[in-house]
Amino acid sequence: KWIYGAAGTERDPADLSWRTCCIIPGLICMAFTFVVIKCSDDSPKGNYRKRKDLGLMQKQSAMKHLRAAIHDHNTWLLLIQYGCCFGVELTTSNAAALYFKEEFELSTEAAAAVASTFGWMNLFARGLGGFLSDISNAYSGMRGRLIWQLVCFFFEGVFVMVFSKAQTLGGAITALMTFSLFVQGAEGSTFGIVPYLNPNVTGTVTGIVGAGGNAGAVIFSIFFRQMEYRDAFMLMGATTSAISLLSSFVWIKGYEGLFFGRRLKPEPSPLTPRSNEKAEKSSSNRDDKKFQQPPNTSYSEQPQQQLQATTTDEGAHNQPRSYIDTDPHSSISGPLSH
Repeated sequence: KWIYGAAGTERDPADLSWRTCCIIPGLICMAFTFVVIKCSDDSPKGNYRKRKDLGLMQKQSAMKHLRAAIHDHNTWLLLIQYGCCFGVELTTSNAAALYFKEEFELSTEAAAAVASTFGWMNLFARGLGGFLSDISNAYSGMRGRLIWQLVCFFFEGVFVMVFSKAQTLGGAITALMTFSLFVQGAEGSTFGIVPYLNPNVTGTVTGIVGAGGNAGAVIFSIFFRQMEYRDAFMLMGATTSAISLLSSFVWIKGYEGLFFGRRLKPEPSPLTPRSNEKAEKSSSNRDDKKFQQPPNTSYSEQPQQQLQATTTDEGAHNQPRSYIDTDPHSSISGPLSH
């Protein structure tokens, strides 16, 4: 603001200072990106390129991962729900300052300061949502996570509607902070469920679900362009509360749903008579290889070796006996003493 004021611009410096505010976060992101690339690993087990070179990790097709992710209905349910939490957060961050300025006749600086309380909740609310999802899982398994997911989305929508009806500045700020607590708690809760969908393609599932947040922001921003802000907030809140019911249809393989029992993973299809015959033949071949004789030992030598081992003095029970034996699992045969 001081820079634009000193430059003698005719426009309100407070309306232009946001451009300068984008410079510092941009520089910080660039520096942090460099640090992450140079100092961090791709996963707890190491960098992917090195693991592939050592043969510890298979190279997978991107399309194969994508198909596995999009063929799971749970991916789409969580995508829609994430659009109603992260999408709501982005939309509110864009609209809150202007809403406070117009509805409560605040200055640009004061409206921005009040609206920032919504973003400050990010310091702990999202992590708290994930933490409470873990606690729910400890007590009730996946059903506990889904219950917490439903609660977060339902009350998120309720407090958005309360915020839209608030007539006093204090009431609006209180509703905004409470609404922020649940909207960011829902984000943490959503990604408390994502890793369970398909552990083999967790990254792909995460990317698809995360894209739902940006899609939700685009859709909700249309509400604010076509409607009054109070009506847009009311419609956004009602939509979010209704979307909470989608938690009832999340049913992950190997886990119970909100109203369903444990969903069993698909078992291998039963063998046909022809394939069963091949399996038995393969098993028989493995047994033959396991017990085959070493190349320097013939089957004709075996009875003589056994005969030598048994033709000892039966009266000398307490004395050690020496005889020739051949280890059937070793390629080296020779006399063994027992």
